[in-house]
Amino acid sequence: MKRKITGLTFALTAVVALAGCANGSTSAPAATTAAATSATAGATQAPVSKDPVTLRMTYWAGSQLTVDRNNAVVQLFQKAYPNIKVEAEYYAGDAYWDKMSVLAASNNLPDVIRMDYSKITNFVNKNLLLPLDDYLKDKTINLEGVNPIHNAGGRFNDKQYGINIGNNALVMFYNPELLEKAGVKPPADNYTWEQYEKDLRTFKDKLGILGDTHLTQSHFSVWLRQHNKSLFSKGQDALGYEDDQLFVDFFKQQLRWQKDGLITPLGTELEVKSLEDGPFTKGQTAFGGFGYWSNHVDIMEKQLKKNVGLAPYPGDGKGMYIKPSFFHSISKSSKHPKEAALFIDFYTNNIEAAKSLNAYFGMPYNPKVIQGIQDTFTETQKRVVTYLTNVEKTASAIDAPEPAAGAEVNKVYKNISDEILFEKTTPEEGAKRFRKEANAILAKGK
Repeated sequence: MKRKITGLTFALTAVVALAGCANGSTSAPAATTAAATSATAGATQAPVSKDPVTLRMTYWAGSQLTVDRNNAVVQLFQKAYPNIKVEAEYYAGDAYWDKMSVLAASNNLPDVIRMDYSKITNFVNKNLLLPLDDYLKDKTINLEGVNPIHNAGGRFNDKQYGINIGNNALVMFYNPELLEKAGVKPPADNYTWEQYEKDLRTFKDKLGILGDTHLTQSHFSVWLRQHNKSLFSKGQDALGYEDDQLFVDFFKQQLRWQKDGLITPLGTELEVKSLEDGPFTKGQTAFGGFGYWSNHVDIMEKQLKKNVGLAPYPGDGKGMYIKPSFFHSISKSSKHPKEAALFIDFYTNNIEAAKSLNAYFGMPYNPKVIQGIQDTFTETQKRVVTYLTNVEKTASAIDAPEPAAGAEVNKVYKNISDEILFEKTTPEEGAKRFRKEANAILAKGK
């Protein structure tokens, strides 16, 4: 099995971005034992060829644990289907999408592509993905008994282009031991930004520690949603909010926390190399609002060697949402779409695969899969289920996937937020620049 991780970079200023130049490949040797398709939840799939086939898949990995979990499913699949070999390649952060752009330009996309909710629209609009409806109809990908809402984000123009791997939500982790020592109550559903700032000051005054890191673009998107706005307009040709004071207030509070020494220095955040390497995982902060998702809980607890708490972002729980962690899609150029669909079904519905993944890429949503693995849930996973259930109670519908020009807008946001937090420009001036540059990009993108 090949395995390679080099040069992972996890840079955070105001926006979290896995901006590494890492790449790697993983492939597991095909086993000679027969397939155990009875382990797959749902009806029997349509037959596939027994001829030797090699599938290529790509995914991004911000930690070795991501690679290990993906490898485990690949091994199980190859054991179940010994005529199909899976060659999996992984890249970190932005390097992943840069690589996908290169492969798309050369008509050499892999058979199975791991898609993010924010990117799938662009790939569909460029006619790079294969509709999966035929494979849903013949149950090669079996979604029988699954609520359609879980895969609605992968459906465009009445065609299905992506299958959800698992459900997820943004999360603010917290260290229960530090909160108890400081006399701070764990954040509840009615946790406000005002209380959050009070708690940051309490950590400094009573324990002499930092409360959290700077806020990310994920926080800004939720901040806008808390004010019934969104980052992008419905037409996706402009920003989705009109009042620049929302931008100004978001950054002014961070400058206040920064000046008062309540959050980690930007220099410290820029040195973070991976998900395992943040201030929270090192026990340096009480809160972990690093742009984390609920499926990162295993990494947090492994690094801290203790249970962590899960809470929504401050703001009375408003603005939060349930998100498909990832989609699996098939490239339109795939020479083995049937086998690729079979692999996607296995990843989504196979009980042993689900046990191996252990909800790492989000909680499963197929009732038969949940029933098949619920006895294996750890106390941590039960807490994740509770957290997702609580988020869903106050959450609003997820925003539409970002437009094709979204990545360019995100870079503008990062650059301007850097300048604000390094105090090279003011929040007011930054708000004006962000609106002008973002709107120009979005108008051109349409």
